[in-house]
Amino acid sequence: MKTRLAVPFLLMLIPGIAGAQTVQAAGGLTVKDPGNVVSAGLGFSPASRLDVVVSIERIHQPTRTEFFSGGGTSVTRGGTMTFVAGEIRASLFPRDRMTPFLVAGIGAGVSRPNVNSEFPNAVRNDLRVVYAGGGIRVPVTRQLSVLADVRCALGVEGGDGLMATWPIRAGIIWRF
Repeated sequence: MKTRLAVPFLLMLIPGIAGAQTVQAAGGLTVKDPGNVVSAGLGFSPASRLDVVVSIERIHQPTRTEFFSGGGTSVTRGGTMTFVAGEIRASLFPRDRMTPFLVAGIGAGVSRPNVNSEFPNAVRNDLRVVYAGGGIRVPVTRQLSVLADVRCALGVEGGDGLMATWPIRAGIIWRF
């Protein structure tokens, strides 16, 4: 029964999907630590206010050392998270207008903590990521838009390590 209902619904979406495909690229920095983020993705819009995007993303955090007045030291290893994610963007207005949007996504990939004098052993961990945030999309032409967003990304490494980062990105969306 569910399949019989899903097939007509998907067939109604196909013309919208075929006419609203996108290629996206973005880059930026991370809040708190001087890290960086780059991403590229493919998406489609089943509705004028909804985008579904599959992307590959890389977030790098440097090693951070803090010295305390009492003589203590804290070292955060940092590292690189590389993952493939699926995300949903919901916009307030249609794509032909400047609009704020909300974004949420999940992904999986690999994390590689930094190797240096404090942490001399190379490590590779399985990674799971969830993120949410918001931004703004501004149309430049009928096919080209620019975007800026900020997200909170939570990563779980190997089942026991938890990382949080706040990437800020700016990028382009090419609709074809």
